[in-house]
Amino acid sequence: MQAERAGLSGDPAIASLFDEQRWRDAYDAEARRRANATRTHTLAGQARTVLEEMRPGRPLAEVTDPFQLEVHRAIDVGDATNLPQLPPYVPREHDRLLRKVVERAASGTSAIAVLVGGSSTGKTRARWEALNLLRDRDEPWRLWHPIDPTRPDAALADLKRVGPYTVVWLNEAQFYLADAALGERVAAGLRELLRDPQRGPVLVLATLWPNHWDTLTTRGNPDNHAQARELLDGHDIRVPDAFTGADLEALIERSDEDPRLHEAAQNATDGRITQYLAGVPVLMGRYTHAPSAAKALIHAAMDARRLGAGPHLPLAFLAAAAPGYLTDSEWELTGPDWLERALDYVTKPCNGIPGILVPVEAGAPRNQRKRRAGTGPTPPSATGQGSLYRLADYLEQHGHRTHAEEIPPIDFWTAASTHAFLTDQAALGYAALDRGLYRDAAQLLKNAAAQGDPHTGAALVSLMRGVHPLTIAPPTGLSLMPS
Repeated sequence: MQAERAGLSGDPAIASLFDEQRWRDAYDAEARRRANATRTHTLAGQARTVLEEMRPGRPLAEVTDPFQLEVHRAIDVGDATNLPQLPPYVPREHDRLLRKVVERAASGTSAIAVLVGGSSTGKTRARWEALNLLRDRDEPWRLWHPIDPTRPDAALADLKRVGPYTVVWLNEAQFYLADAALGERVAAGLRELLRDPQRGPVLVLATLWPNHWDTLTTRGNPDNHAQARELLDGHDIRVPDAFTGADLEALIERSDEDPRLHEAAQNATDGRITQYLAGVPVLMGRYTHAPSAAKALIHAAMDARRLGAGPHLPLAFLAAAAPGYLTDSEWELTGPDWLERALDYVTKPCNGIPGILVPVEAGAPRNQRKRRAGTGPTPPSATGQGSLYRLADYLEQHGHRTHAEEIPPIDFWTAASTHAFLTDQAALGYAALDRGLYRDAAQLLKNAAAQGDPHTGAALVSLMRGVHPLTIAPPTGLSLMPS
C-alpha cells in the first residue's frame, strides 16, 4: 500500500522494501545471529577460564610470600620494626646468568635453569628475585610448586596439564628426580614439556646441592638417572659459597640499608653472608627447643663468653659448669651419657653453617696449646682440658643481650677456677668480683696471680683488705700461691 502511494509498486524489488513484515523478519534474524555470536564468545571465554583454572599453579601476581616457596627467613635483629620480608638483594654473577635464561623464556622459548650450590648459599632467593622479570607482563605467568602428597607424586599427577607461561618451581630437585620409583618418569615428563611447542613457553627453575648434581648427571652402571642427566646437563648455574671481591664490597656498601644485612656483614666469617642470614634463625630454633642438658651446656658457654673467657672454651669447663644450670629434677633425668647426647645436639651443623658449639681442637692458639701441655704452674685440672669448643657468634650476642643481668650458678665459678684457661681466669675473677662473689673472685685471681700477673695480684690484695680491713696480709688459709 505504501509502495502504491509512493508510485513505486511497478518495481517489485523496490516495492518489497515497504513490506513491514519483511523488516520484522530481518530484525529477528539479525537479533538471533548476534545472540548466537555473543553466546559463542561467552562460551569460548568460559571455556578458556575453566582451562586456565585447571592448569597447575597460581597466577604469579598472587605469589607474594617468598617463604611459601622455601626462601629462608632472615635473622631477627630484635628491636628493628617495619622491615621488609627479606633484606636487600645484592646480585652476583649467577644472577646475571639466571636473568638470561628467564628472559629467554619471557621472549617465548621454553628454558630450564638449575642453580647448584651448598646449603643456604642463596639459590632459592636468587630464583625469587628472578621472578620479578616475569611479573606484570602482557601475558600473565603462573607458578607451579608441586609438593602434595609427595613432591614426585605431585609432579607426575599434574605435569601433563602444565600449559604455556608457567614457571615450574623445583626446590631441592633431588626430591623429584632422584626418587627410586618416580624420579625418571618426572625427568622424562619435564623433558617432554620443555620440547613441546604447543605448551610453551615454560620455565623450569630448580636447585641442587653439588653432591646431588653429581649423582644425577654422572653416568653409572646401571645408569639409574639417564632421563635426569639429559634434562639437567648443560643447564647448571653455579652459586658460590661466599661473597668475595667486588660482590663483597657492593654488599658492604649496602649494608647500612638494613640492620639484618649490616649484622651479617659485620659477623659472617669468610664472606658467608647468606649462610649467616639463613642459618642463624635455625640455630636460634635449635637453641630454643634444646633438651635441658644441651641448653645447660649452651648457657655455660654463653656466660663464659660474656664474662670474659674464650673464644675457645675447654669442654671440661663447660661440662663441669652445666649441671649448675639444671634443676634437681632435670639433673636426675639426664642419665650417664648426658654429655655425649648434649654434644651431639649442639654441634650439629645448621643450614650450611656450623652448629651452636663448634669443635676447634685443631685450631687452638699456640699459647693455649702450650699451656695445655703442662708448662708453667697451673691448677691441677687445667693441664689437659681436652677438646675445645667455640660458641656460635650469634648465640654469643644473644647471651650478651638476654643474660646481661644474670649471675651464673656456683658450679660455673667452681668449674672456671678448675678448668678455664689461666689466661681467662683474671677476667672471670674480675667478673666474680663485680658481682660480689668474693670467694670465687679470690680463687680465680689467685690462680691468675700465680702466673706472674701483677695486676691480679694487686687486685687480690685489695680484695683481701676490703673483706678484712684490719689486716694487711691475706687471711689464714688463703695464699697468693696456688694450692
